[in-house]
Amino acid sequence: MPETTTFTPGTKNLETPIEKTKKGISPIWVLPILALILGGWLLYKDYNESGFMITVQVKDASGLTAGKTKILFKGLPVGTLKGFSVSPDLEHINANIEMVKEAREELTKDSKFWIVRPEVSLNRIAGLETLVKGSYFEVQPGTSKEPSTHFIALNEIPPLSERAPGLHLTLTSHLAVSLGAGSPVYFKKVAVGEVVSNILQNDASIETKILIYPKYKNHVSSSTRFFISDGIKLEANLPKITFHIDPLKTVIQGGISFFTPPGGKTLEDTEKIRPLYENQQTAKNAENIIVNLSFSVENGLTKGAEIQYNGVKIGFIHSVKLSDDFKTVYAKAYIDKNLGHLLRENTYIYAVRAKFNGGGVSNLGTIISGPYLNLIAGTGKATNTFFVQPRRPVNMTVTTGLNLVLETDRLGSLGYNKPIYYRQVQVGHTTGYELSPTGQKVLVYINIHKPYVNLIRENTKFWNSTGFRIKGGLMTSMKISTESLATLIAGGVSFSTPEDNDMGNLVTNGHRFTLNNDPDDSWLNWSPALELGEIPEQLKGKAKATNK
Repeated sequence: MPETTTFTPGTKNLETPIEKTKKGISPIWVLPILALILGGWLLYKDYNESGFMITVQVKDASGLTAGKTKILFKGLPVGTLKGFSVSPDLEHINANIEMVKEAREELTKDSKFWIVRPEVSLNRIAGLETLVKGSYFEVQPGTSKEPSTHFIALNEIPPLSERAPGLHLTLTSHLAVSLGAGSPVYFKKVAVGEVVSNILQNDASIETKILIYPKYKNHVSSSTRFFISDGIKLEANLPKITFHIDPLKTVIQGGISFFTPPGGKTLEDTEKIRPLYENQQTAKNAENIIVNLSFSVENGLTKGAEIQYNGVKIGFIHSVKLSDDFKTVYAKAYIDKNLGHLLRENTYIYAVRAKFNGGGVSNLGTIISGPYLNLIAGTGKATNTFFVQPRRPVNMTVTTGLNLVLETDRLGSLGYNKPIYYRQVQVGHTTGYELSPTGQKVLVYINIHKPYVNLIRENTKFWNSTGFRIKGGLMTSMKISTESLATLIAGGVSFSTPEDNDMGNLVTNGHRFTLNNDPDDSWLNWSPALELGEIPEQLKGKAKATNK
């Protein structure tokens, strides 16, 4: 047992040991504790920086390699394929992919995955880089807010994301078009956009979504019209032959073009659906007036036939349809939008084609160019439905010049569009003919062209200048004469006006004259001084008085 020391008062102090308690950790524990802290930090760092796993369902895993196949977003690696597993029903393969942690918030329910493999076809060439580095996954983030870790790979590259910068438009048509994602959109033959998608709707229409690149947005306005590029087009409308070819990419893949008439507003609304026209010509006529025509099959009119007014093209036949009895043709035509005032109830439209008859040969140009329609403006209420007459009107009046009527016993070789001569210079033409109401006379309608109206007066004499004129007989001298070689071949009417006070006053539209078979010799010697051009002011009053 331990020894004890006793202290006695009055004695000397002796040293006495004091017991003390030892505190702290032994140095031997420092190293394990530091190792534990470092390991925890490393585990936390690895967990914090590691990615996360997702599953992408694919139909075919050919070309994909675990540990090597990358997942790319706009060319930047965002994940790696770790392995595969086959679905229980053996219908598909699950690709197990590790994504970088930064992609966690971007991968939502509507995110899209697809495999990029080399593709060479008539429509496109894509993925050639995979021949060197192998196939890979491409990912496109979605817009949903709901996160997801399971996805189904698309069978093909999806349409361009609507989040891509630029102007997104929707076009619609009922045409059979060959357009696919990536087909070019042209403005003045420069690619300014591309087709995003081409989808068949329930009503059999086709809805085409396109993207106009940002720097070309200003070329599109509310007046812009889109049409299908022709590719290769040959038009053989004699005598004109037109050959048109678009860029090779358009010929192979198809494409859309557009033009922008002035006056449109800046386009911001991407929701409004706009029409996609069949071709450029149809697009140009989109705002023109649609006219419904019907005519006999004997007229020979076809699609593309021109419609003229005073010799100027104002429209054309766009489409034709044969009636059930094969006797009538129903046509749709376009007329210039600025000429709606010509389309009235009494407007007369007739077919012009080559004719060969006893009256001569007419409209030879239509043998090459084909028949066309001529329009004579009428009066009455506006309308857009007309029956095409097989021939010009009998009493055809011209809006310019002076329209007169000649009375004769027989028509002879006179017919439509025969020349009217003054001193062997053509100053007018015949516009029609018919029997008088009693049948005793033939009424020939003529038009004196505007510069020569002042040549006609009340006492002007007209005669048939066709062929030869023979005067005399067997017992007298015989005189054979003709007006000119032109009248000998084509026929026509000539006239002469007396001099000075014998000429009479000016006449107005509808005035009647007698058409003589031959002229008196005195008529050929008349040579009045008459000013051409506008009617002199001092004579206009006399013309009005005569008309009364």
